[in-house]
Amino acid sequence: MSKLRPVVLRSGQLRAEIQAPGSAVLNTAEATIGGSLMDLLQKAMNTPLGLPPMDECAVGGDRVVVVIDPETPELCVLITKVIEQLELIGNGGVAIRLLLPADPLAEKWQRLLTVLPEHVKKNLAIDIHDPADETQRGYLASSAGGERIYLNRHLLDADLIVMISRVGFDSLLGYRGTCSTLFPAFSDAATIRETRLQGHPELTPEQKRPMRDLVDEIGWLLGTQFAIQIVPAADGGIAEIVAGLPRDVQQASEEKLNAIWQIQLSHFADVAAISVPADPVYGWKWLGNAVEAASKVVCQGGRLAVIADLATPDSSGLNALRRSQEPEELIKPLRKEPTEDAVEVLQLIQAMRRIRLYLLSSMPSEVVEEFGMIPLTSSAELQKLIDSGKQTALIAGANFAWCSVNEDDVDEDSDDE
Repeated sequence: MSKLRPVVLRSGQLRAEIQAPGSAVLNTAEATIGGSLMDLLQKAMNTPLGLPPMDECAVGGDRVVVVIDPETPELCVLITKVIEQLELIGNGGVAIRLLLPADPLAEKWQRLLTVLPEHVKKNLAIDIHDPADETQRGYLASSAGGERIYLNRHLLDADLIVMISRVGFDSLLGYRGTCSTLFPAFSDAATIRETRLQGHPELTPEQKRPMRDLVDEIGWLLGTQFAIQIVPAADGGIAEIVAGLPRDVQQASEEKLNAIWQIQLSHFADVAAISVPADPVYGWKWLGNAVEAASKVVCQGGRLAVIADLATPDSSGLNALRRSQEPEELIKPLRKEPTEDAVEVLQLIQAMRRIRLYLLSSMPSEVVEEFGMIPLTSSAELQKLIDSGKQTALIAGANFAWCSVNEDDVDEDSDDE
């Protein structure tokens, strides 16, 4: 019998303590930053890749627009330090504008703006993009594929764009990050809706994606940009920060992401347990990402347990899933007319086609069952599930992961026997 080892999987207020077999594949990505976040960010801005220090990338009188990916952790800290650095630019200073994408939750930006320090907000213009407002948009150019690109006018008028984002695996883009912060988030409602797709989960992240080519082309068309990009840790925090020229930052970030989050198993697991960081806005989206990633290494008919501190959702796609007696009947409608949460709904439905999905959450058991998942109510129940497995995988922060099985070593059929 292999030696047991203690493992803790966390999500918000949830904490699952289990004893994992020594043979279990374990990835907790406990990467943490060296030193303070402020110091790490300062170093990244002072020694960027392919560019001079950030405060030398603009001159007095320039218009600087700071844009963010709302899924980036520690946004208040990052924005504060970036604005303070831009305020060091001499010769009359620069005009700084914080341009936010459409509010993913009615109170999210209000909460962010409330906690931003007063000295930061004092000389800062703040705008929230409205995809439905045509007066906010202007014409940038036609892409190489002939697509006419419209973006928020502040981006078109900027002398320098500073992007704050998180690198990550993405089935539509291959890798999210840098210029994907700009498009489609700052375009029109129809474009945003059309790109709300599951993408190509069957492809590896390195394989070519038309959408990634398009967002990089848009970045090139816009001109001068400075990227600040974080690599995530399992708890939803920051493992590393990279800054500089978008192309160089994206390449370096992808390498760091792969080193931490590309997880390859030598065999399929019949039981896997994963966790997802808690977030009031993105919790269900991250759940869908985590289930899609981890289900790739669970054998047909296997069991996947998720630890996720989730609130009961009130969105159209998830509400439809909750009411549905035949979830697969939702696939075509969601692909034809994608809802805001269509991707995560499709990810859950497709995973539950081939595996049994368990959920340890703060939601009532009857609500979990309505989504087609099997509720877990304690670490003890999760332990029983782990103990019943022959091949086990444990992944903390699985929404950040890309998982695969080395098919040269084993095929799925052998794990089903």
